[in-house]
Amino acid sequence: MTLQVARNNGEWGELFNVPPQEEVEVYVLFVNTTNRTLDLYWASDPNTQNIQLTLKPNQGVPVNTYNTHIWFFCDYYTGERMHVRSKRLFYPIRIRVPRNPQQPDELCDARSQVLIHFPMRTLKENCLWLIVRWLKRTCNTPELLINNYLIPTTLKQQLLLLLRTINTYCRQAHQRRLRMINRR
Repeated sequence: MTLQVARNNGEWGELFNVPPQEEVEVYVLFVNTTNRTLDLYWASDPNTQNIQLTLKPNQGVPVNTYNTHIWFFCDYYTGERMHVRSKRLFYPIRIRVPRNPQQPDELCDARSQVLIHFPMRTLKENCLWLIVRWLKRTCNTPELLINNYLIPTTLKQQLLLLLRTINTYCRQAHQRRLRMINRR
């Protein structure tokens, strides 16, 4: 099986609003190009998120999936969404290449290489993420500490929202991981 670079991804709305298609098996190689541990999820509808596996930094894993599955990738510890080709979602498409250059009509499936990367963020977003991650690691009551900071209220609100988002993700991801372990 040959390896091709994946070139297809999109957003939730545009992917679930397409006409139904025939379900076809698709072969991908997910590669974590970040320095973070990632959870890989797939969904066949916007209300269901299935954790597939956890990928260490710079690790790759071949996965056989379907063209009807939508994939997304989250930081294991914070839930921050990673990207594929600067998009939050990856929608696999079957890739076929000639088995033999002398017989171009005889096709075989190719495995798509899907490079997962860190999202583009503003300097402000980077700072907020760094502060919240640092507080979670070093403080038992980060909410109290944030509320006592001598900074504008809007920044406090953004830090608290990010902290709540991370805490919610951690609880939900823990439950999903337990369900995944129990299925095996």
